[in-house]
Amino acid sequence: GTDLGVAYWAECEDQSGMHMVSMDHIITELLDPDTGEIIPFDEGAKGEMVYTAITRQASPVLRFRSGDFIEVLGTSCSCGRTGPKIRCVGRTDDMLIIRGVNVFPTQIEELILKDARLAPHYVLEITRNGAMDTLTVKVEGNPKSDEDARTGAARDLTHKIKTFIGITASVNVLTQGAVERSIGKAKRVIDLRKM
Repeated sequence: GTDLGVAYWAECEDQSGMHMVSMDHIITELLDPDTGEIIPFDEGAKGEMVYTAITRQASPVLRFRSGDFIEVLGTSCSCGRTGPKIRCVGRTDDMLIIRGVNVFPTQIEELILKDARLAPHYVLEITRNGAMDTLTVKVEGNPKSDEDARTGAARDLTHKIKTFIGITASVNVLTQGAVERSIGKAKRVIDLRKM
């Protein structure tokens, strides 16, 4: 991204999404990451950001696929800026397709981090039984969470995943230390469909 410019997205005082602030220097496109088809910047549209740096000299950056999967939150703003407001949902290389729904681990992590009853240690397991994919979320409860708090947190997280992501998941809130730790980079997704 630094090959495009120093800053090209920023939020205004309204804080309702990021605005493109380098429109004189960068052309943005939204495309379907699977088909490569261009998607209009309409409210609710989702796709991968593509950039062309039009004022860059020496080594042009043409139709650079960023890997950022974004959602268009609106096409105008109370601050007076024109153009789309966006938020980054996740990375196209992290995207899981479960029962036809695009699921990003960062979406689930965001829901986990907002609940004080939960600890930030989790793993997502995807299995397949016949043609049906199943998502299981294993997350540790906060060290101070008792069994009732863990049960309530599991129920609430199940509801939030269904409401905000659109998929039914099985959520298990475990005791502290029950989610296996990895050495180095945390392994958050175990896709057993590929095994």
